[in-house]
Amino acid sequence: MLAKLTLRNLLAHRVRLLLSVLAVTLGVSFVAGTMIFRDTASQSFDPIFAGRTETTTVVVRPKPAEGENATPATIPASLLGTLQQSVPGAAELKGQYDGYAALVRQDGRIVGEDRAAHLGAAYLERPGAGLRILSGREPSAADDVVVEERTAAEGQLKVGDSVSVVTARATRSMRVAGVFRAVNDQVGRAATYVMFAPETAQALLTGPGQYSAIFVRPREGVSQQRLLQQVGAALPAQYEAKTGADEVEEVKSQLSSLFELISRFLLVFAGVAVFIGSFIILNTFTMLVVQRLRELALLRAMGASRAQVTRAVLGEALGIGFLGSTLGLLAGVGLSYGLRLLFERFTGGTQVPLRTPVVGLSTVIWAYAVGMLVTLLAAYLPTRRAAKIPPVAAMRDDVALTRRSMTLRLVAGVVLALLGAGALATGLATGKAGGAALVIGGGLLALLALTMLSPFLSRPVIALLGWPLSWLGGTVGRLSRENARRDPRRTAATASALMVGLALVSVATVVAGSMSASADQRIARQFGADLSLDPRGLTGFSQETVDRVAAVPGVRGVTAVRHGTMRIADEQVSVLVADPVALAGPANLKIEDGTGTLAADGLLVQSALAAERGWKVGSTVTGRYPDRSAVTLRVSGLFAANEVLGMPFVMSPAGYQAHAPAGLIQKAFVDLDDGGEEQALAAVRSALRAYPNVEPKDREAVRADARQEIDQVLNLIVVLLVLSILIAALGIVNTLSLSVMERTREIGLLRAVGMSRGQTRSMISYESVMVSLFGAVAGLALGTALGWALQRVMAADGVEVLDIPYGRLGLYLLSAVLIGVVAAIWPARRASRMNVLRAIQHQ
Repeated sequence: MLAKLTLRNLLAHRVRLLLSVLAVTLGVSFVAGTMIFRDTASQSFDPIFAGRTETTTVVVRPKPAEGENATPATIPASLLGTLQQSVPGAAELKGQYDGYAALVRQDGRIVGEDRAAHLGAAYLERPGAGLRILSGREPSAADDVVVEERTAAEGQLKVGDSVSVVTARATRSMRVAGVFRAVNDQVGRAATYVMFAPETAQALLTGPGQYSAIFVRPREGVSQQRLLQQVGAALPAQYEAKTGADEVEEVKSQLSSLFELISRFLLVFAGVAVFIGSFIILNTFTMLVVQRLRELALLRAMGASRAQVTRAVLGEALGIGFLGSTLGLLAGVGLSYGLRLLFERFTGGTQVPLRTPVVGLSTVIWAYAVGMLVTLLAAYLPTRRAAKIPPVAAMRDDVALTRRSMTLRLVAGVVLALLGAGALATGLATGKAGGAALVIGGGLLALLALTMLSPFLSRPVIALLGWPLSWLGGTVGRLSRENARRDPRRTAATASALMVGLALVSVATVVAGSMSASADQRIARQFGADLSLDPRGLTGFSQETVDRVAAVPGVRGVTAVRHGTMRIADEQVSVLVADPVALAGPANLKIEDGTGTLAADGLLVQSALAAERGWKVGSTVTGRYPDRSAVTLRVSGLFAANEVLGMPFVMSPAGYQAHAPAGLIQKAFVDLDDGGEEQALAAVRSALRAYPNVEPKDREAVRADARQEIDQVLNLIVVLLVLSILIAALGIVNTLSLSVMERTREIGLLRAVGMSRGQTRSMISYESVMVSLFGAVAGLALGTALGWALQRVMAADGVEVLDIPYGRLGLYLLSAVLIGVVAAIWPARRASRMNVLRAIQHQ
């Protein structure tokens, strides 16, 4: 019987059912969408790698140099001859050439410059490659190049076109001989991909007498494992042999780790969305119970027990949670495509192959668990209080839900506020990493405290914020202000969702603004060159480019900088490979102790890091180069933190490159002669037309780049937090709509004594704006304060400039007003269209 009643109640009140379900749907959709994206992305690569695991070929490669910035090593051609003599189970051995190769558009820009990589290789038929020429022919001449189909489409290239190809060793004009497809290789989704004739590939990519890999195919009757053992036994220590399956598993493991990291990042925002949605659900069920007091009392009068009434109302919550979770799961499928686009932008163009979304069992369980549990928990307190309604209340017109005293809430809020203030003060006094953790913890306590104390703050704050609107709106404005102040619990619950969302957004805005201003100041102080040469894309450029610019009249000098990695004191670190003395001018490298003149085993260390590890000039530390040779390094000097260089260690090219290939250059500083900068700058830009993979940047462009990187992170966070603000806006719509239903008789009486429809709409709109302003002002004030505290504690780590972006914060406040206006449209329209006589008779 109660089950039928629960179902009828849900169906009889479709509007409030829809509003409640939407709150659950939005929160669940982010959780489900994140998990669906992770599972879909992970499994989308399985078919791509399937063809590679079926081959019996063994691949020989140099052991990877330690660290992501290390230049890939090559294999001497003599090793292929050694393997031919030493591996009896090999039927065929083929050397492969691959490396960096980028195509240049007609307008001088790199094709796919935002892709993760630009790859070139020799066109060789090998097991698992599945190469197929779609148009044209295979490359055979020295100036032939074949282009992967996606790369050709993006560059608008066809067979017979002339195109410039930039590699690490040279830039060459070539002719498109054909367009190909790698059937079992989707590398073109993440990178541009071209192939050359073997001799050309060797000259451009690896150099004479060198391979990037050797493929070994077994004789008939020889198993892959036996071949692997034979090849491994014949290899020197610096090389390794792997099966295709081993290589695939390594790549899949890296992809899975990346997707897992991104998923955890996104789930944080999903948690925020669910947390904010819980405010709406709690507020909704509190109001629904108040509106149905007589109905629930009649159930008690007819013999229903407290437990039955509780189960009936919780049954409605369960139905709303189930429906919202189901819709959220479906919405999550669509959201997963949006997250896929976000991932591609975040990873520089690495594309996830499209396929049917994967909705795993764990995703379904989590979606329903989150949606239904949050709904049940939010509905439990008002439901438990409703069950205590005595049966005699069914015969009264003034039945009301007994409200608990807010004393406990006040005490708990004050305690949390004191704990939060204590943590903030301790964090500010401590400083550095530990202090930042205390500030964040104190900020979360302060946010909870503000949420608990908001009912006590709503009356005075709305009285102040609502004064301009009450003055502007006259009697209607004053009615709106009193309506917003009438029920501080409801106003606080409605505004809290927007308050939490804007508090988080404003913290991110202040911290990002301060980081941007700090980086801008440091670059302005430290960038001493006239120009910086930077690679387009994620790779680098060749020494030929540096030599060409250095030969330009008016150029006083060019300082090249390479990035490397090595193990220092049992930790894998990034090192800057350049002459410190040459960096003193263009990068304003300041030696605080010791000397910048480095021997082959010398090491320059950032002062703060040296102090942290107890190093000083003359200290020795153990190291290991990318080729795994051990070395004892001597700290020759200590230098001040440098934003332009961005690395804590500097090594001399003579010492580092003896154990690692010279590789590509990641940056070069250009100094021009005094008195003719404009002419020299024009000449440098003219010389660089032959090297479109290099972008010259002046001081202002370098500063703009630093600001842009931080702004991109801020915009990403704001975009992800927009969902929580949308949920907060829905909460205002929800509360106003239910409030209009609750105040039906009151609105009818106001209409009866002369209030027009327009005045009714204005009253509801003003009330919505006041509630929105209360949440926005409280959230922005707390968020700005926490942002200031984080900046102060991070000052020792380089965020020394406090920048409060008043323009952005003002825009957020204006957005809150707009949210209030938009949220009131439907409830105000509903209130203004009420039938006056029916409204007066409403119980």
